[in-house]
Amino acid sequence: MLKTRFLDEMLDLMRFGEVPAALHAIYGYLHALRDNSETWPQSIEALRQHRLHGVLLEDSFLSHCFTRPRGYPGDAGLIDIIYDRKLPAAANDRAAQMFAQTTGTAPCEAVRLRREYARTLVADAHRAGQRICVLACGHFREGDDLIGQDLSGITLVDQDPLSLEVVRRNHAVQGARIEEANVFAFLRRAAQAGEQYDLVYTLGLTDYLDDRAMVLLHRLLHRVTAPGGRAVVANFRPDLMCTAWMEAVMDWTLIYREDAELAEFGRSAGFAPRTWIDPTGHIAWAELQRLDLAAAA
Repeated sequence: MLKTRFLDEMLDLMRFGEVPAALHAIYGYLHALRDNSETWPQSIEALRQHRLHGVLLEDSFLSHCFTRPRGYPGDAGLIDIIYDRKLPAAANDRAAQMFAQTTGTAPCEAVRLRREYARTLVADAHRAGQRICVLACGHFREGDDLIGQDLSGITLVDQDPLSLEVVRRNHAVQGARIEEANVFAFLRRAAQAGEQYDLVYTLGLTDYLDDRAMVLLHRLLHRVTAPGGRAVVANFRPDLMCTAWMEAVMDWTLIYREDAELAEFGRSAGFAPRTWIDPTGHIAWAELQRLDLAAAA
C-alpha cells in the first residue's frame, strides 16, 4: 500500500528542485506497488488524493493524458505531444523539467519509433501504388511526408472528428478518402462491399481491445486484405516499468500483449504472421500476410 510519508517526501524533493530524482523514485516505487493487485486500486486513489499528484499535473503532457480533453485516453493530441516534445510557452521551470523527463521515457521513444516504422511502411506502399487503409489514423502524422502528393489510393479511418479535421487539412485536397467511423463499423461495410487493400494497418488501436474484439478485428482484417496483401498491428507489451506510472499518474490503462499473442490472433484468422519487438522492448509488432484466396469466416 502506498505510504503518505513517501508522497510527502517526493513533494519536498520537487519543491527543492530535485525533479528528476523525485520522478525516478516515484516511477520505481509505483512499479513495486503494482505487484499487489489487492491494494493497487487503493494506492492509485491515495496518490490522486495527495497534493503531489496536482504538482505532477503541472506537466502539460501528464495533464493532457489525465484530463482527457477529447473524452478518451491516448488521443491524437496526446500522441502529437509525444512526437513533438514541444514545451508550452507558459510552463514554469518545474513543469519544464517534468516535461523533459516524462516525454523522454522509453515508452515515449517507442511511440516515436512506431511512427518512424509506419512512415517507411506507408511511403513504400504508396510509392508502389498499393491500396492503403489506415485504421484509427489519428492525425496520420506518419503521412506528413506525403502532403502534396496524390493520395487517392489511401483510406484514412477514425471516429474522432477533431483528428479528422487535421487529416482533412493536410490530405483531403490530395484525394485521400477520409472516413469518420468506428473501425469495426467501417470494416464491416468495407467487407460487405467487397473492398480490399494491399496494406491495412493500425498503430495504437489494439492496445484498447480485449481478446474478443481482437478476434473480430482480425477476421475483418482478413476479409479486407487483398490476397498477397498485409495487415500490420502494434501492441504495447506486458510487465513494463511504465505500466504502474501510466495507470496511477496518467489514468492511462492499456491491454498489453506479447508478440506470440499477436501472431496467434493473426494465424487463427488465416494470416501468415511475422512478429518482432521494437528496439526499446516496449512494443510488439505483427505483420500478417494474406496468402490464400478465401475470406475468413
